[in-house]
Amino acid sequence: MSWAEFERLLALYFRDQGYIVKEVGVGGNDGGVDLVIIDRRGEKTTVQAKCYAEHNTVKVQTVRELVAAKRNHDCILSLLITTSDLTPQAKKEAEQFKVDYWHGAVLEQKLKAWGKWQPNRKRRPVV
Repeated sequence: MSWAEFERLLALYFRDQGYIVKEVGVGGNDGGVDLVIIDRRGEKTTVQAKCYAEHNTVKVQTVRELVAAKRNHDCILSLLITTSDLTPQAKKEAEQFKVDYWHGAVLEQKLKAWGKWQPNRKRRPVV
């Protein structure tokens, strides 16, 4: 799955969960944020999506960019979603700066529970 397909999948997922979704990172120049999701109470969350092979991990720089992007987009929460995992240093900073993250196994569980897409490198979301 390409990074663009991954971002689109997440946008569909969050819309189905009742969020208003603003696709910020269209075109690849995202400034550390791909989506801004707004819950029913009006609380905004920045979302950074990283579609990586399992052996590639998200580096600490990505966490730092997301922390800055949260301020730039006037959001109260931030969420990093990856198909792989974070480096130990990235996990430490995510915890320090209260950046929630979904690694590959958590993401797969959420998508399976959603029921509209089964994680498989060859399938696309059913919408």
